[in-house]
Amino acid sequence: MARRGSRQDETTNSTGRPTVARWELAKRLRALRGERSFNEVVKAVRTAGSSLSRWENPGEGGSVPGQLALERLLHHYEVDQETWDRMLELRQQAKVPGWWQTLDVAEYYGTFMALEEAATDIRTWQSQLIPGLLQTEEYARAVLKADNSDRPPDVVDYHMDIRAQRQERWKADDNGPHIWAIISEAAVRPAVGGNAAMARQLHHLISMADHHRVTLQVLPFSVGTHAGMVLSSFVILRLAEDLLSTVHLEGQGANLFLDSKDDLAEYGSRFNKLRAAALGTAATCEFLAKVAEELEKENL
Repeated sequence: MARRGSRQDETTNSTGRPTVARWELAKRLRALRGERSFNEVVKAVRTAGSSLSRWENPGEGGSVPGQLALERLLHHYEVDQETWDRMLELRQQAKVPGWWQTLDVAEYYGTFMALEEAATDIRTWQSQLIPGLLQTEEYARAVLKADNSDRPPDVVDYHMDIRAQRQERWKADDNGPHIWAIISEAAVRPAVGGNAAMARQLHHLISMADHHRVTLQVLPFSVGTHAGMVLSSFVILRLAEDLLSTVHLEGQGANLFLDSKDDLAEYGSRFNKLRAAALGTAATCEFLAKVAEELEKENL
């Protein structure tokens, strides 16, 4: 059984990924509880059920336990010294604000950005929109305005700056995640922002397809029925630590992180079916070039 370690200096530098640390801490706490009764643990460590529930929740509504509370949990679970030290380290990292936490963004979006940045592999199916990391500024602005036409220009600019930061951080990190994007033809055809702006977006996609950390495919209408028909979009975020991998589903009024092995397997299977049905990279670029040419001719 581990010792009750002394309180560590909370000013120690973290890895720079506090959201991921909080995510890992919560999931490891749930794993440590195992088959123990929830109420039994609450009673044993002298806390409230609502507190334990929040500590084990990596998403919205979750929270980081105080150090003494965490030590009581670890003592009750009789963890070894290595686990004890790692859990305290994770707590310390989780308390340091991440770069996105100074921004006025929803918690789910901040969590998504942090996991996106920490991922080794991003696989996404998009039926209506170009993936955010591959959007041009013109396209992104048009989407933001369409989503809420009453947004003041400064609010649009603010959100555009956040999008730009995501893209720049991905480009600047040589060890950043590989993006494998499958995009429906339905996301390619609409002239978002006008014919000229959409043509430039498609040329940007063609350019990004040459990036060593991008794989791009288009799923054409000619495929007919396919594995993504009932899903508007999903993003599989795979992290080096399997425990932290998740599937993100974004919808009106609901943003979900699905992290069970069954969910990861199901969406991984769906993605593989879509990948098999979609055009290869070379054919995708030819397709995008053709659509861009059509848009440019219509704009004359």
